Amino acid sequence: MTGRKRTSLLKGGAAFAALSLSLAGLTAPVAAEPSPEVQQKLDALSAEETAFISDPANLVRFGLTTEKLHKLIAAKDAEAAKAMVAAMMAAVEEAKFQPGEAETPEGDELNPIGDMSEVPLNPLAPGFNGSTVLRPAILDDRQRDPGPFSLKRYMYETDGIPTFAGAPVAIRKEDLIAGGIEAAFVGVPLGMSSGWRDSKNAPGVMRAMYGIGGYDIYAGVDPTLELSIADYGNLSIDPMSLETSVDHIRMMIGEMVDAGVVPIVVGGDHSVMFPTVAAMADQFGAGNVGVVHFDAHYNGARDLAHFYSDEQSVSRLLEEGLVEGKNLIQVGVRGPEITEEALQWMRDQGVRYHTMAEIEKAGWGRVVKDAVKEAKSGGKKVFISFDISVLDPAYASGAGRPAPGGLTMREAVPLVRRLCAETDVVGFEMLDVSPYLDLSYATALNANYIMHSCLTGLAMKKKGVKSADYISDLTSSDD
Repeated sequence: MTGRKRTSLLKGGAAFAALSLSLAGLTAPVAAEPSPEVQQKLDALSAEETAFISDPANLVRFGLTTEKLHKLIAAKDAEAAKAMVAAMMAAVEEAKFQPGEAETPEGDELNPIGDMSEVPLNPLAPGFNGSTVLRPAILDDRQRDPGPFSLKRYMYETDGIPTFAGAPVAIRKEDLIAGGIEAAFVGVPLGMSSGWRDSKNAPGVMRAMYGIGGYDIYAGVDPTLELSIADYGNLSIDPMSLETSVDHIRMMIGEMVDAGVVPIVVGGDHSVMFPTVAAMADQFGAGNVGVVHFDAHYNGARDLAHFYSDEQSVSRLLEEGLVEGKNLIQVGVRGPEITEEALQWMRDQGVRYHTMAEIEKAGWGRVVKDAVKEAKSGGKKVFISFDISVLDPAYASGAGRPAPGGLTMREAVPLVRRLCAETDVVGFEMLDVSPYLDLSYATALNANYIMHSCLTGLAMKKKGVKSADYISDLTSSDD
């Protein structure tokens, strides 16, 4: 972006902001008279705090009017009222553009200091970071102890407000910690860079689809009973910019891991893989996380116009040193986009890839044995990135980038279950489910069942099942 264009943009933003303030002044409601009790608490505020709550535009951000604010203040003592106003001010300030403390070092454009001023956006917009600002708990209408909470009205409810696996809801990190949550689903509805761009609808559709809960006949365990599970809602993303979404996803997934939770991420296209795996590297150290990547596509494109996309998730992780090539295992890759040059690049990086051609030649049993052994090697933490396109379109026609000749459900499910049972899995993601591209329900159902197989594996590990490729004795009627 040229300096002239940037200046014009900033001037335009300033003019718009001035106009908005002018209109706000014309339509500002008459302030309600506070009670003597409330006035005493208002008098304890600083001049800056008083000016803040006197501006109706600030109150609107929190769904408040002056009258509603006075009611909130009346229910708090003077110290809590002051803390509430301070929290509101901090939230508004955090929503603004955050300039860097220094200019980005030349040659380090991937890691700018502060917000990405190089992106042609309007830094004067009062809600520049508004979508990712967490709502202060002190503003809750009803104060509660931290912990997950159920949305069910009836004892045996099946058709209420949908959550993943019918699990209780957690909305803050403190809820995860207080509830001792072991695995939490979180939606990341980012669908910009896959060709059909419907994966943003996957979290909502898959919440309402069955297949995640219940008894697993192969392992003889019900993971929703054995594990403490929660639905952590959806993360906020910028639907117009992948670049401005990456850091927030990375931070929020990192918070889940820091809370002792195994994130079960529901995307979103495969661009989500970069911030989720980066979050694991942040928590456990770069090079200390192994990734098992199920996908029809190798996602190792380089030198594209944008720094982040589904086609570059693997190459970006390798180039930034967040994952070592020897710790990346790919299963099911195929299709004409994988050229001789691409295969040579993967081999040069040390990536251990198992193409569909290898599966057809060596047999699925051999590939499963190798993949599990590779995932176990070195005692690494393991993250599983599962793109639904790894399945043949017969099982997942609603894939963002479908490719013929993929895995069957009978092949994918047992391998996912084994990986989650026999390795140290710290995260799982289901990506590129594009439900509106499927005229049936099969894609979402199969995706949910694959996530169920991962939960089953985690439950098996918790119960102490140590034998490889374990199958319950009750799966057969034979003694």
